[in-house]
Amino acid sequence: MAHDQLLFIGRPDANEIAHWSTLRELAPQRGWVSTRKFDPGKVVWAVAASSVLADQAEVVAEVRKADIPCTSALDAIKDAYSAAHLSS
Repeated sequence: MAHDQLLFIGRPDANEIAHWSTLRELAPQRGWVSTRKFDPGKVVWAVAASSVLADQAEVVAEVRKADIPCTSALDAIKDAYSAAHLSS
């Protein structure tokens, strides 16, 4: 069974860790599986750390070129909650 993937890019800083953890817990409710590998056919959302390194910036560029949302974890959480609210 194929699952939509939530791509995590980079390493969260001290301020982002809680948001990343919350999003990892929330992801299955959206039908997402967390990953660290970009697969254009499977990734539906990407979360980038605020301090993305140069080699990771290339992945961010590929994600955006593929028209996949790439946001902070907090913005992804807000989207997931609003989508859950709209579907109930």
